[in-house]
Amino acid sequence: MKQKYRDLLIFTIVMFFTVILELALNQLQVKEENIYLVFVLSILIIIIESKSIVYGLMASLVTVLSFNFFITEPKLTFVVNDPNYYVSFIMFIVVTFMVNSLVIQLQKQIRLSRENEKQINVLYNISTDVLHANSNEEIYKNVVDRIKEQEESEISILTLSDEVYGCPIDIETYAEARGYCIDNNEIVDGDNPLFAGLKGTLFPIVSVNNNYGVLILFKEDKDEKDIVFIQNVIEEIVVALDRNDIAVQQEQSKVQIEKEKFKTALLRGLSHDLKTPLTMIQSGSDFLYESYETIPEDSKKELIKDIYDESCNLSHFVNNLLDMTKLENKDVKLNRKLESAEDIIYEVLDKMKKRLENINVQVNNPEELVMVYADTDLLSQVFYNIIDNAITHTKDGTDIYISYYKEDDQVRFEIADNGGGISAEKLNEIFDDFYSFSVDQDKKRNHGLGLSICKGIIEAHGGTISAVNNDMGGMTFTFSVKDREENNG
Repeated sequence: MKQKYRDLLIFTIVMFFTVILELALNQLQVKEENIYLVFVLSILIIIIESKSIVYGLMASLVTVLSFNFFITEPKLTFVVNDPNYYVSFIMFIVVTFMVNSLVIQLQKQIRLSRENEKQINVLYNISTDVLHANSNEEIYKNVVDRIKEQEESEISILTLSDEVYGCPIDIETYAEARGYCIDNNEIVDGDNPLFAGLKGTLFPIVSVNNNYGVLILFKEDKDEKDIVFIQNVIEEIVVALDRNDIAVQQEQSKVQIEKEKFKTALLRGLSHDLKTPLTMIQSGSDFLYESYETIPEDSKKELIKDIYDESCNLSHFVNNLLDMTKLENKDVKLNRKLESAEDIIYEVLDKMKKRLENINVQVNNPEELVMVYADTDLLSQVFYNIIDNAITHTKDGTDIYISYYKEDDQVRFEIADNGGGISAEKLNEIFDDFYSFSVDQDKKRNHGLGLSICKGIIEAHGGTISAVNNDMGGMTFTFSVKDREENNG
């Protein structure tokens, strides 16, 4: 309605000034053919502004009548004495139609060019967005936002997993049409007899190897240009989705390869760490059984001690393996209770006294009693594994220092040695499963599970664990656990 009043106002103003200019030029005795040009100009202005042939014809009629009324003899009448005037009137009508047709075509081309430019910008922005998208969800959201923002059209993307992006829709209403659209790889709308009255137009989002869902365009006056545009958008979507799928598949393949490598290393480690102590126990006990009477007493004790040590190592390895399985399966149930940190440490040292015969252990006890809230069996396992690690990877005569203290609501433990340490770049790897290192290559084997289990146990308690090279030329392990039960009230 506003456009109608605007066009009428423009028509009135242009005609008014045209008549005024007509009279002025006539007073100046300007030739009639030049006045005709003014009329043509006024008609052209009205057609361009109103974009309507109706106003053009009205302008032609007004200009002809005004020319007849004010210019031709007899003046101030509509009497026509000159037959040429009829020819002029017909020429004005023809010119009006020609000019109107040309202007409308020109304006249509300009409008199409602007729309094409707009759609090209949308496609470019969508292409840029999906290129940097890290997930299918991000791709869908970027496409919906871009089209809504720049095309002012409502769309929805309905995936095969019933996820909806964009305009909310009733999934059940579109489920059957979605299946038909994807299975037949064709556009579906309400004109299809199978889905009469269905709102929106469904476009399949499919590639050679994958089906992703449908894009639904809600636009009543859509034309071929809109369909081509949406199809171009879908091409960008499909390329991005396929790229993401390929990346996921490559990552899965990489993970699978790593799993196979891990299994191989696991089997190799298990076979070695089980076979070696079993062989020693079997051969040692067999030799002891067969030659017991002929073996000197000192040799018997040494052989029995070796068998005992190997059985302890084997038992420790099996326990670590079981603990690792529980940690990886999230099957660890903590039986927490308040316990003296000093009691836990000395109980572990007492169990390891045979392993500590050639090691000097110093415990720095604080003056106050320090309590920890933890699963004491698992926390003891942490101490055992770290101390055992220090014994295994250092030379005889190494010193081990154990200290602990309260820090806010945590109890922080430090276990340090002066037995050599490792390179800085390997510090972040020592808590990985089956990671093994040795300062002395002639030392006993190491199955590489103990420190990984320590990390799992401490993290299950909500604490942290770390390792650094210290100033004594060895390593320091630091870990923390709560000193009291958390108050959830």
